[in-house]
Amino acid sequence: MNLNDIFNIEQLENYANFANANGYIILPLENNLFKLVDKYPLTEEEILDNLRLRRANECFVIINRGVLWYNTLTEEQRLELDKWYKEWLDITDTYRNAYEENPEVDIETIIPIKPTWLK
Repeated sequence: MNLNDIFNIEQLENYANFANANGYIILPLENNLFKLVDKYPLTEEEILDNLRLRRANECFVIINRGVLWYNTLTEEQRLELDKWYKEWLDITDTYRNAYEENPEVDIETIIPIKPTWLK
């Protein structure tokens, strides 16, 4: 994996792990393509796009599992899942509020914490 690699959604998880380990970021492109780039000052819209992309890849794939999966959850798990989902739905507003307080906000500090029982 190298800087400026362009890759598809099937490779996203591997590149995300690589980016996180090496201080790089992933920019969404068109047609489900992505690009690995060095960190640089992103525009607000680029940051929000990246948060939306993470929400789709980290949250929606779980939330959209279907009724059979939901039927296996306890009431406590459902409540925890609902809270986590709501936090992801609000992630762009959470970022904007955090940015107002601190323009150097670390994105990782506002990412909703995944319930430990989720796989």
